[in-house]
Amino acid sequence: MKKTLLLTPVLLFASSMLYAQSTTSLTDVAMLLFKNVKTKLTIAEQNQVAAKTGFVLSGNKDQPFAADKDSKEYPFAAFVYPTDMNKDGKEEIFVVFGNTFTSGNAGSSITLYIKNAAGTYMPHLGFPGTIPEALTTSSMSYPDLLIGGPGMEYPVQRWNGKTYVFNRTVKDKDYGKLKKKGIDAMSKTYQESITMK
Repeated sequence: MKKTLLLTPVLLFASSMLYAQSTTSLTDVAMLLFKNVKTKLTIAEQNQVAAKTGFVLSGNKDQPFAADKDSKEYPFAAFVYPTDMNKDGKEEIFVVFGNTFTSGNAGSSITLYIKNAAGTYMPHLGFPGTIPEALTTSSMSYPDLLIGGPGMEYPVQRWNGKTYVFNRTVKDKDYGKLKKKGIDAMSKTYQESITMK
């Protein structure tokens, strides 16, 4: 009984120290993922997004990530694009990453992290494609996202209030007629607005 009573405070102390560490310093993956990125995310939120990617360090300087510890021979780079697409003051985080091993002929994959009502960043999209482009059409303040890849058509994803889902396809011949802006350009403008404050 004494050992159990003594063990409880020790476990509580250890877990509180781990929590404090996760909110005061970036993990190695988060440090590399958010390197040179201007964001309003707290350290804990950056660590949360990094953990949800599932990435591990590959040991390769130019391509620092791997999908898991068993695929380190297929390293890749990852790019983070913070935005505030719906102008609610909470960042959405696009992560573009991968190679043909992780993403097939597209060569990269897209995951979008959006903060839910509980304050947790949740993954959306999560499939092969190129850097998304935001269209002028929208749903519930979130723009429709056109995501390219191999082939002659572009799938468009639309926000349904909970997640992005397939909405329609744009044929290659109609692509040039659309009003759109790349998420990378939107993120650059957004990040510049952070530094000006």
